[in-house]
Amino acid sequence: MKKTVLSLTLAASVLALAACGNNSSDEVVVESKAGNITKEQLYQEMKSAAGTQTLQTLVIKSVLEDKYKITDKEVDAEFKKQKEAMGESYEQTLAAQGLTEKDFKEDYIRILLLQEKAMNISEKEIEAYYDRMKTEVKASHILVADEETAKEVKSKLDKGEDFAKLAKKYSTDPGSKEAGGELGWFGPDKMVAEFTDASYALKKGEISEPVKSTHGYHIIKLEDKRDVKDLPSLEDSKNDIKQKIAATEAAQNKFIETTTKLIKEADVKIKDKDLKDALSQFLNENTTTEK
Repeated sequence: MKKTVLSLTLAASVLALAACGNNSSDEVVVESKAGNITKEQLYQEMKSAAGTQTLQTLVIKSVLEDKYKITDKEVDAEFKKQKEAMGESYEQTLAAQGLTEKDFKEDYIRILLLQEKAMNISEKEIEAYYDRMKTEVKASHILVADEETAKEVKSKLDKGEDFAKLAKKYSTDPGSKEAGGELGWFGPDKMVAEFTDASYALKKGEISEPVKSTHGYHIIKLEDKRDVKDLPSLEDSKNDIKQKIAATEAAQNKFIETTTKLIKEADVKIKDKDLKDALSQFLNENTTTEK
């Protein structure tokens, strides 16, 4: 739900900033005895507060809509799923963000679907993820900061030293160190991708070679595997699986790669000098600013 709230907040700022930029700069939006506030003043304040992020969203939405077509039927279907998932908090969440149902559909749901299109998540990927969901694994690990230490620990394990004792001595993971590296049972959506892939590839009792992730180097011992009971059908799980795949680093990288390509092809030129670098994280360079 946290991601949904953040996205709704961004959607609201997108609507407001876009509206401010499309009107006469001296048009008054607030009148009072203390003084008037013009659209230009409002635009400058909003630009200062969230201009870069908002402009990124507007440009990304624009180039994605030019490339991919999202039908109203698709939006309505996803909206129904999102609303059901939010349950009783649906109206409260929208009200807290000052959004209407139309805003939610057009500036959250539609953008979400455009992102999924850009990630190009295939049926094969969804089916592979679902197959993995059928199994849970129980594992232990020893996490260290560098490859040299990881190789040292693996060498000791190969010589027969006790995994739990080495975990207590070497591991930098405070959550599992004192338990001898034990992590308990988990499915495919609980750990980082590299760790998950390595864990599922092991046989019971087998110990992995050092596995690098964003956390450091892991040495993983597979304790056990078990079948998952009462798993929903593939069809009922597809939407949830799509969102989980979309949240992975690989999918995010694919999205950035696609978006960067589309932004370059669109020849985007930012006219506001204060926002000239708004797209630099996509282009890895300063975006051209029109004088």
